[in-house]
Amino acid sequence: MCGKSLGLALGLLVLLPAWGHEPRPARDQMTDVWVRAVGGVDLPDISNVTPAGQAVMDAYDHLTDDIQRCLMDWGRVNTVARFPMELIVAENQVTILYEYNHTVRRVYLDQTEFPDDYPPSLVGYSIGRWDGDTLVVETRNLLPGWINMEGVAPYSGAAVATERFTLDPEQQVLTVERTVTDPDYYSGPVTWTTVYTPSEFPIYPYDCTVGSYGSNPEG
Repeated sequence: MCGKSLGLALGLLVLLPAWGHEPRPARDQMTDVWVRAVGGVDLPDISNVTPAGQAVMDAYDHLTDDIQRCLMDWGRVNTVARFPMELIVAENQVTILYEYNHTVRRVYLDQTEFPDDYPPSLVGYSIGRWDGDTLVVETRNLLPGWINMEGVAPYSGAAVATERFTLDPEQQVLTVERTVTDPDYYSGPVTWTTVYTPSEFPIYPYDCTVGSYGSNPEG
């Protein structure tokens, strides 16, 4: 190979990743530890709540809430303000690690059909696809839970959650648009958006003392 041809070949190796596709920096940079850009919790508009959904909120008692037993559901995993999450993007799967209670979600990119025999769980079953550089995730098989802390915005086992993860690689801002459809508790979709920026810290070990959340130190 002459020197000119060798230089061209080396240049292509630099420009193209090993698997032969064009570079996608927004996807590549999504692998990182992210934290909410603004404190607080998500407060979606739930004005379309059904009587059944309102009854669940009216009956809420934080003393019997599963969060007291260190159990987090899908919605409140995403709501917790000060704890980061880590995205690990691979070819066939995106893994989401939440520092809060060591919660793990797996988003399968090589599947299109939800299994019939998968049992409901706190984080459900998630299938993802790429829409350009936006990661679109659909989650089903959820146990009943809450979108927000303190008994706000419940969802039933019929809920289907859709998330759109979009990264601005120049501003290093990750925007996640979420929609929950739940015919049992809402007459229409419930939507909200959360913005994340890179975390200054890694995912740390988390120690949950049963019954400690929301407890009153003064009794």
